[in-house]
Amino acid sequence: MQQNDGADPRIDPFSLANCAAVTTHINLLQAVISRLANNSVQCKTWSLALVGAFLSLAGAAHNAALIDFVPLPLIVFGYADARYLAQEKAYRCLYAKIVGHICKGTYDQEQLFAATAPSNFCNFAAALGSWSIWPIYGVLLLAYAGARYFGVLAVITASAK
Repeated sequence: MQQNDGADPRIDPFSLANCAAVTTHINLLQAVISRLANNSVQCKTWSLALVGAFLSLAGAAHNAALIDFVPLPLIVFGYADARYLAQEKAYRCLYAKIVGHICKGTYDQEQLFAATAPSNFCNFAAALGSWSIWPIYGVLLLAYAGARYFGVLAVITASAK
């Protein structure tokens, strides 16, 4: 990237870091990463809230059919959460690449405001196996299946005698 003062960015590594356009670019990537991380948290929040709501409503209404909806938010929000996590990983890689160019002094106008970070299947597969996905969604689905198999869910909807 060309500097107004004529300084060669390869000689002074801090000249690029002090450039407003470069700082804005880095801030843009950080904002995208933050939004993706926040959306991931919201997926967990909504998923757990809906599971709790279905279980509470099924117990209060003594309606076992409502319990059959419990896996739905776990699957839907688990998928969305894994997608957000995979996309976040892609943006973290782009961020590291851009910062690497800045540190090496090879950042130029071609990289300026590059903000596309396509996620791939490997990112998604890694996200599904991450500690923030399977312990929450996988364990809850397993607990649901076990409770359904052993008849524990029937206790929730049984009417008081």
